[in-house]
Amino acid sequence: MERTEKLQIKPVKTVLPDEAISYIIVGIFGIFFLMFLLYPLFQILKTSFIAEGKLTLKNYFEYFGKAYVRKSLWHSLYVSSVTTVITTVSAFLVAYALTRTTIKGKRFYKAVSSLPLMAPSVVQALALISLFGRNGLFTNMFNGKWDIYGPTGIIISEVFYCFPYALIILITTLSAVDTRLNEAAESLGAGPLTVFWKITIPSARYGIFSAAALGFNLTITDFGNPIVIGGDYNVLATEIYTQVEGMQRFDLGATISVILLIPAVLAFVLNNYFTKRNYSLISGAAKPFLRPSSKSKRALFTTLSILITGSIIVIFLTIFWTSIVDVWGGRAGESRQILKWLTTFSLRHYNFAHRGRSISVVWTSFWISAIVAFFGAWLTLIAGYIVEKRKPKGQHALYLITVLPAAIPGLVLGLGYILAFIKVNWLYYKASIIILNIIVANFTLGMLSTMTNMKNIDKSIDEAATSLGADLPKSFFHVIFPLSRISFWNNVLFFFERSMVTISAVIFLVSPKVDLASITIIHLIDDGYFESACAMSTIVVAIVVAVHVIFLSIFKKKGIEVL
Repeated sequence: MERTEKLQIKPVKTVLPDEAISYIIVGIFGIFFLMFLLYPLFQILKTSFIAEGKLTLKNYFEYFGKAYVRKSLWHSLYVSSVTTVITTVSAFLVAYALTRTTIKGKRFYKAVSSLPLMAPSVVQALALISLFGRNGLFTNMFNGKWDIYGPTGIIISEVFYCFPYALIILITTLSAVDTRLNEAAESLGAGPLTVFWKITIPSARYGIFSAAALGFNLTITDFGNPIVIGGDYNVLATEIYTQVEGMQRFDLGATISVILLIPAVLAFVLNNYFTKRNYSLISGAAKPFLRPSSKSKRALFTTLSILITGSIIVIFLTIFWTSIVDVWGGRAGESRQILKWLTTFSLRHYNFAHRGRSISVVWTSFWISAIVAFFGAWLTLIAGYIVEKRKPKGQHALYLITVLPAAIPGLVLGLGYILAFIKVNWLYYKASIIILNIIVANFTLGMLSTMTNMKNIDKSIDEAATSLGADLPKSFFHVIFPLSRISFWNNVLFFFERSMVTISAVIFLVSPKVDLASITIIHLIDDGYFESACAMSTIVVAIVVAVHVIFLSIFKKKGIEVL
């Protein structure tokens, strides 16, 4: 009897029981998102529907009554639809090459394809202007008469911008779908094309639809590429910016924001639906083994992969080259003059002080991104743990509110922050409002990554820690966090990268005292310093890539895989 009493484990005395702590955390997150997500959205709706203290549709009649402004909706839908089709098809073919063929260089193709994720969205537009603009390289070489500005330029830019996002989804889908169905069909005499159309595509259909919905959402909400290369071709995102910054029409800007919300939210809902259906089709018995592909198949998909990844490399090399030549431009048709301009190097474009700007914006972006990465990773880890493992009452509401930011265009959220916090001195035009905005805008992906990791942690581990006397804080820090380090460091890297390259979410929130490198790119273009804009883009990309490589090298040594 005495031995039995000695072996009993005394529970740790805590000020609050675990259940109470869970409810408090849910409440804190609820207040946080109420203040910094729902309240700004409410201010957008209020500004668009209420004028002079009365509920009215005046702003909507004004929007649809102006032909030029009204066209922004059609333009956005057209550009987004065409981009979605091109991006989904090209991403699917490359994903197929990387998962269902035995071509060489798969790691290289995958690494290059991820480069647009590490750059501001304007990079694609800047490269196209350098190559095909009025004073572009190919325009001068071939005395071209084409016009890259407008819908054509926007679509091409958006395809390269959205490509890596669609590729990630489709690689995941094709890697997880069981290939034995293909083998069975081939053994029954089905040809390669029959297997592709009858087996491969139907089995990956939800992944394809999910990639398409995401591509549409990214395109219709993007601000960077259209503002740089769109010219007079206005879309919803640029029209919001024009109304707010150019005309100080916050009411009409809020109205267009509500209009933009409708297709954006619809695309998000469809993406969420198709993603869930896609997971239900994934087989745990999927065979990773691939039979050697035929020579013709390898040649076809190698060529396709080289064309797409080669184009991405050209985009980034063009940005870098434009930033280091003395003057970008020459006389049409004079090859010697063109060669001279391409080989006359100078670093003067990196002297931003001569352009009325400061290199200090790079440091500002860096420390703000570091803070965003730290708090973003911890907040998503805590929220994911509470929702997935503790499951207190209110967890479903918390989950819904944490995935809502993915449906809100960054430009809309940024405008909502201006309307909501214009009288809050410690937030308005301060670094704090930018930090909060970026964390909220990117919370969904960090949350979903954490929850996916939590699903892989056996519930019995957490229960064992509790039975041994560990309270919620101890269980979290000593058991859950060590098992979640891969997800945590991936989120640190994710939040840092998104903060360094974001444009849409913070375009309304910067000020002369707190400016960011990504927004300075837009300002330099507006001021006519195109080469300096490429220089600033090069610096941002170099920092993000360097941090990514450092993370990879450090955690590879420690056995932690960072994506």
